[in-house]
Amino acid sequence: MAPEILLVRLALAFGSGWLVVALVTSVADAYGAGRAGFVGGLPSTGPVGLLFIGWSQSQAAAVQATVGFPLGFSVTFAFLLIYALPKRAAFGPRMAAALACWLALAALVAASGVDEFGLALPVSMLVASTVYLALNGAGIRDVAQARTTFSLARMAWRGVLGGCVVAAAVLLSALAGPMVGGVFAAAPAIWTTSLYFANKAHGLEFSRSLAKSFMAVGMLTIIPYAFAARYLFMDVGVWWGTALAYVAIIPTAWLAWRLVRPTGSTGQEASGLHEPQAS
Repeated sequence: MAPEILLVRLALAFGSGWLVVALVTSVADAYGAGRAGFVGGLPSTGPVGLLFIGWSQSQAAAVQATVGFPLGFSVTFAFLLIYALPKRAAFGPRMAAALACWLALAALVAASGVDEFGLALPVSMLVASTVYLALNGAGIRDVAQARTTFSLARMAWRGVLGGCVVAAAVLLSALAGPMVGGVFAAAPAIWTTSLYFANKAHGLEFSRSLAKSFMAVGMLTIIPYAFAARYLFMDVGVWWGTALAYVAIIPTAWLAWRLVRPTGSTGQEASGLHEPQAS
């Protein structure tokens, strides 16, 4: 591919990632911080990254990237665990440790050379389940909070990080192969920015509680999305495959919403896990 074409597609990938993150986090702000756990846990920058890998390279490249995608998210779940687990640590050290752990694990996964989806998917499910059980058993309490005031500056900064993640995934895929691009398409762009602003606006305990919701929603939607996307990409291409993969995870997204939806009648909203209410 000519360098000029790659630069144009990287710019478009950045713009798309920026738009997705800005819109997703703005929806969470507009409808309350309690819903941020659900909205922020849904597949967002990762699918955009896979889509642009397919568009900038080939349909086959996007299919190959789906091998690294669930593996990448399994170590991104570990990022949430490292962030939320310490009971006494300031935001800066815990976030630095979480990002360092994620980067090291993602690099190991990218260097592993795993190229079998049949191996990547069960390994991802096992790692994600183990991390979730550890996080759920850590005794992190659910913290209720009122909705967040909309901020254009906050939306813009979140979007910049998301755009960088998508563009980096596309560039890494071009330079190091689609599998590596798939791993880094799972970078915790929305989660990092959401935890930062949640901590700033509502405190550390609230952001730790939010991490539990991200984990629950991510397990129920991101890994199923990777499974659906792989086979849909093969059958209908990356554009229709992306759209139909979102349709395919509607049932698991509904279940995730039942688990993390805000409850109570006080006007405040909780971000942690809750038992589903009776219909």
